[in-house]
Amino acid sequence: MFDVEKPRQFHYVPRFYDPEKEKWEALKKKYAIEQEKKAAEAAPMADAQADAAGDELEYFQQRVRDIDQEDRVKGSRLTWRDLFRKREMPKFNYQPRFSGTAAPVADRDSNADEEAQQIVDRYRQPGRQIKIRRRFDISDSDYMKPISGTKIVLYGFIAFILLLVVFAF
Repeated sequence: MFDVEKPRQFHYVPRFYDPEKEKWEALKKKYAIEQEKKAAEAAPMADAQADAAGDELEYFQQRVRDIDQEDRVKGSRLTWRDLFRKREMPKFNYQPRFSGTAAPVADRDSNADEEAQQIVDRYRQPGRQIKIRRRFDISDSDYMKPISGTKIVLYGFIAFILLLVVFAF
């Protein structure tokens, strides 16, 4: 349909590319690396004293990281007991912004304090919460509990017997 030379090629020339700027940046980077090396060679004497105190701190920080890592690895392993473990809903510790416990700032005038108190009263949670009843209550501790293996096997056996009776006759 259209005459396109083979092989088809894509040629892109960047609009904002400046080769001179690239050379300058490479040169700056080269000298920055050299200066870092010189500073690193001169610094070991000064760092030796600072490292004596820092080594202990680094050791304990690394030890804490290792213990946390071990706990995460241990917690992520699955065993056959995990299949029958009771599951729990996650717990959220929400603290409302307008709890009314914040002390007013002293340099404000009384009018601003009254307005602030009105806002706090408007958004304060009521003393008696309205409980919405649901068919499946999420707050129930057995809501996320898995069905025991014996029940599954028993129900499967009953279903097998019923299927056997239906298809046998």
